[in-house]
Amino acid sequence: MNRLFNIDNPIMQFISKIFDLVILNLIFVLSCIPVITIGASLSALYYVSLKMLRGEEPYIWQNFWKAFRQNFKQSTIVWGLYLLIITFIGMDFYIINSQDTVLFAAIRVCLWVVCAILLSIFLYVFPIISHFVCTTKQAFKNAAFMAMGHLPYTIILLAAFGLILYLCTVSATTFALMIVLSGICGFSVVAFTYCIIFDRIFKKYEPEENSRQ
Repeated sequence: MNRLFNIDNPIMQFISKIFDLVILNLIFVLSCIPVITIGASLSALYYVSLKMLRGEEPYIWQNFWKAFRQNFKQSTIVWGLYLLIITFIGMDFYIINSQDTVLFAAIRVCLWVVCAILLSIFLYVFPIISHFVCTTKQAFKNAAFMAMGHLPYTIILLAAFGLILYLCTVSATTFALMIVLSGICGFSVVAFTYCIIFDRIFKKYEPEENSRQ
């Protein structure tokens, strides 16, 4: 019985990790409420998730807000740019979908390709900001370079993102389930899972770039 509740027991370590992810998820959700802070919150989420993955066992609350403050300006600028891009693309889709011609069908396909590229960069840019010391321009360039240079990993990230979106839209039941899971541990679990891939990619560049401690 004592061995079961030993802190070094794999079962206890797993339970502890889940508890940490629930706490991290709660902090992330609360920090996203103002909406404009979502960018900084994403950076902080990935910062803590990568530390957890690497076994550094950070103080979740302290490290989250440390990364939040440290990356606030840069992450907020990036988030604001993406909101503008999403608005612009949404308007384009609205216009294109109102036209039923071969030309607009071709434009629609091109627009979806652009969306996939932008989403790929989006998935990388906040983890990069959270881990590397770089300018906003460099963060975008590095995100594009890593997304294209590690295409198999990028496809996996996009597929996982697409699966989540599909589950949110397939039915009212799955949508409600996803909302509940997101509120409990969904965001942190996804970020932690994504960091398994980001960890492998970032290790290739860490000797050449300054990473955040």
